[in-house]
Amino acid sequence: MRTSKINKLLARKATSWIFIWLITLLTMAACLLPSPTPEQLPVVVTSTALITSTETISSTDSAPAPDHKIDQYAVVGVTETEFLNLYQESSFDSPIIGQLPSTGTSIKPEGQIFNADNTNWLFVEYNNQKGWVDQDFLAEQMGTIPEELISLGQFVAKSLKENHYNQLIGLIHPEICLRFSPYSFLHQDNLFFCPGDLNELITSKMIYTWGHFDGTGHPIELTFQDYHQKFIYDADYFKPLKIGYNVEVSYGNSINNIQEIYPDGMMIEYHFPGFDPQYGGLDWRSLRLVFVQENGQWYLTAIIHCEWTI
Repeated sequence: MRTSKINKLLARKATSWIFIWLITLLTMAACLLPSPTPEQLPVVVTSTALITSTETISSTDSAPAPDHKIDQYAVVGVTETEFLNLYQESSFDSPIIGQLPSTGTSIKPEGQIFNADNTNWLFVEYNNQKGWVDQDFLAEQMGTIPEELISLGQFVAKSLKENHYNQLIGLIHPEICLRFSPYSFLHQDNLFFCPGDLNELITSKMIYTWGHFDGTGHPIELTFQDYHQKFIYDADYFKPLKIGYNVEVSYGNSINNIQEIYPDGMMIEYHFPGFDPQYGGLDWRSLRLVFVQENGQWYLTAIIHCEWTI
């Protein structure tokens, strides 16, 4: 009887040692296995109630996140007779569930930008509607101004893009006229042209002195068309990345004295923060339009080109 108990006890101890031995072997084997590469790890896709699309978004489709949080956008690159479509899904084949007007502002982003089918898509909220839009037609918005002035600014930017200065004749004040400044700081030697001058100016081969080049101090001697290409529409300001409504977007070492010259004026700034990464943002560009109201009518009083100056 005593021998039977001893045999049972020994059997239990043997079983325990075998179990410990197996665990040790498994642990050593796990340590010897190679670690999975990032490509081998499973992709975890999170969902949110704000996104109504059932489309799966992979990490490779995601666009780079901005270097800061964008609170609101404005519609750009859309004429007053067009709309920016709001889609149910992130696809042009998806049903259109709404439309954003060309003057649409305060558009709230509800997620990160991602790329699909060579299009940057963003899920947004506008006037209690939510859906997907082509983000290339949105610009980061800063400040607010009346809607009629937003529309007027878009009309001017579109006219400049198409080099149709004759369309601006009715917007220029007959006495204040239109100032052209190659840099942010407004000088007394800036050139002014009145409504009756524009038609002749567009086709003129005459060389004007528009100011002095930053850095060298050499006179800026250009025809109007050459000045237009270098100091007015040197970037697609009809479709900028940032837009400031009576708010200065760009900052450099040149003083902005618009309020001193036009104390009752309102400004729209169309801005690109940079084009070539190697310059670290020093190649930024802006175009500022200044409007002054008189007797209920807005007049374009200044076209100001802005860039980094020495």
